[in-house]
Amino acid sequence: MHTFFTETFFTPGTHAQLSARERDHLFKTLRARPGDEVELLDGCGGRMTGIVREGRVVEILSATREPEPEKKLHLCCAVPRRAKFDVLLKQAAELGVWSIRLIECERSVAKPEGSDRWQTLLQEGCKQSKNPFLPRIAAPEPLAALLEELKTGEIRGFFGAIRSAAAPAAVDGTAQEFAWLVGPEGGFTPAEESAMHAAGVRGLNLGPYVLRLETAAVCGLAVLRQKMEEVQP
Repeated sequence: MHTFFTETFFTPGTHAQLSARERDHLFKTLRARPGDEVELLDGCGGRMTGIVREGRVVEILSATREPEPEKKLHLCCAVPRRAKFDVLLKQAAELGVWSIRLIECERSVAKPEGSDRWQTLLQEGCKQSKNPFLPRIAAPEPLAALLEELKTGEIRGFFGAIRSAAAPAAVDGTAQEFAWLVGPEGGFTPAEESAMHAAGVRGLNLGPYVLRLETAAVCGLAVLRQKMEEVQP
């Protein structure tokens, strides 16, 4: 069953109103016919099943709303170059990231190019993975500002550490929100790493080698999500 995105939560018996882009994909690219069933996501936990009727309309058969996840995962990363960020956005949505926060670091080079394209890419990732929650993208902020927030302890922060001695594996089972911090190409500076340690951000070892930004982001999110699922409150 193909999945489509809509910004509206439709109730059973109503006709879904799809965007021009989604409608073209359904009827022109996939050549949907009456009787075909589709899934719709609204990005806020809404999941609907519809059926194509005569006249190229989609009638909603069932609609449910999933509760927000008890544990949330945030990606806090420096901005990679455009093509790499496009891929990373889709992957973050597939991994169930709750939010994406762009951070400005000492070695940052690329600048954010915020546009509607970002939302489209996130929607594509949600459709691919059946993730009903569209990640939110926050405005860029200095790393120092993020660290001030992490000092409160409400969000437990982690970053990639090559040295095993600086990479404890345990994840606090009482925490409900986790952040994975990824620096720019060239990594965090020693001063930034010291500031992260002072803010309570802990090292998590992804292996002995230096990873590219987009690789570190995806691998770290996957590892941290697994550890989140393993611990019990």
